[in-house]
Amino acid sequence: MGGEYYGLLWRRAERFLVQAQRDLEDRDYDGACFNAEEAVRLAVKAVLYRLFAEAPRIHGSRTLLARLRNLLMDAGLDDAARLVGRFVSDHRDSLDLLEESYIMARYGAVEYGERQARLYIETAEKALGVLRELERRVVGEVRG
Repeated sequence: MGGEYYGLLWRRAERFLVQAQRDLEDRDYDGACFNAEEAVRLAVKAVLYRLFAEAPRIHGSRTLLARLRNLLMDAGLDDAARLVGRFVSDHRDSLDLLEESYIMARYGAVEYGERQARLYIETAEKALGVLRELERRVVGEVRG
């Protein structure tokens, strides 16, 4: 599997984010919310696989981010763990809602609106940015 699996997960994460943006343009707000959450899940799984050779079967973005933070701490990568922890802390509410939307956008008795879709896509974009920065730092630290 190796780097091919890691790359596959990142490409899928990016495609889900692009689809979320298209859904927003098409006023499919439920789809936008669902796809934004899936993008975060896949990106975190890509990073977990690359850094720790872990392919977790857990799902929600907050749970995955917590797992990533804990593994970084266990590995002595405290600065990287703080980066993830700070992101989760700063975006706790929107991450909670984003994660909830994954199920609710498909099965719930609620419809999402443009405002929620924009917030969740913005949160997903920030999450992917933090994960890219995390990889840059950790891979650089390991090589250094």
